[in-house]
Amino acid sequence: MNTDLRDRKADRRSFLKGLAAAGGLVAAAGASQAASNAAQTLPRAEQAGQRPGYRVTPHVAKYYDKARF
Repeated sequence: MNTDLRDRKADRRSFLKGLAAAGGLVAAAGASQAASNAAQTLPRAEQAGQRPGYRVTPHVAKYYDKARF
């Protein structure tokens, strides 16, 4: 009886270790997939031929005007 209980605990532990390892592999695969997808897409500004970065658009200029003292 005592050895049977030990065997169950060992089986449960090995199952959980395997489950954790599989979860890590799935997470790593998902991260690498997301990184490759992000590398393939360009921001909209670069696709349109514009320089990416900060731009003062009309609504930003309006905010700056209101924020002045």
